[in-house]
Amino acid sequence: MVATALESYMDESGIQDGAHACVVAGYWGSEKQWRKFEPRWRKIIRDADEPTLKEFHSNSFWRSDSTRKGVFAKWSNDKAEHFINDLLACIGDYRLYPAGFALDVSAWDKLNKNERMFLTGGRYDGKNERWVTPSAPNQTYYLPFQFCVVAPASTCKPHLKVHYFFDLNKQFKNHATDLFKHLKKDETVQCRDRMGELALPTSEAAPGLQAADLLAYQSYQFCKIRIARSEPIRMGELNPILQAALKNMRDDGDFRLFDEKGIRTEALKNLPSNLRSDQTNVACAAKYQ
Repeated sequence: MVATALESYMDESGIQDGAHACVVAGYWGSEKQWRKFEPRWRKIIRDADEPTLKEFHSNSFWRSDSTRKGVFAKWSNDKAEHFINDLLACIGDYRLYPAGFALDVSAWDKLNKNERMFLTGGRYDGKNERWVTPSAPNQTYYLPFQFCVVAPASTCKPHLKVHYFFDLNKQFKNHATDLFKHLKKDETVQCRDRMGELALPTSEAAPGLQAADLLAYQSYQFCKIRIARSEPIRMGELNPILQAALKNMRDDGDFRLFDEKGIRTEALKNLPSNLRSDQTNVACAAKYQ
């Protein structure tokens, strides 16, 4: 069977007050690969034989210190390890490709309002000196959201469409939907013709969103360490769960942490200079390696 469409499942982590980073991450692949993945994932959930477990959520499984919580704290270490390894194998055994983008919140806080408007969907009409599309300058979510939309579409073959599935928090739903429509019409986005439809299913109905939840959560834990360390982390230094979650990574550029320097050199490069704040000491975005 020749693939006619791809599907991308994405979730977020780090939208709470006091978060170190905002992450949007998940997996994309062909419809055929996802249809193979889904029954296997559901079987792993059933076979865990936990009455309250209907779907996987990282925040229900782990505390912030990586110890288990709730009913999972009662599991043996062997059972918990086997369960997580089965989920990771379910992801890694199919051609499902990870992608994720993160924003250093401390870097975001240093930006002026014009910069934050631009990064959250605002388009500026230089001739008439006015903003012509809506933005959300107080929300970090929409910068990584845009990169997660573009990434799979820019990689897939020209004759294919990518359909997107996000587990969107209610506060993000309206602007994310509008922003997605604007991206599909934006002539500067070369892969816009490969962007299909946006859907917002529940994670229980879409196991791909549960896999995205796992990746987004582990990516956020990585970002906390990476931001505190202020220098690159090699792939071999990542915790084993994140390493396994990234097994099928196609390119280093599919995972990026935008710090202050990366924001200014890449994300803001098309914003008119008169709207930008200080641009000294800029460099490339840090990568997840």
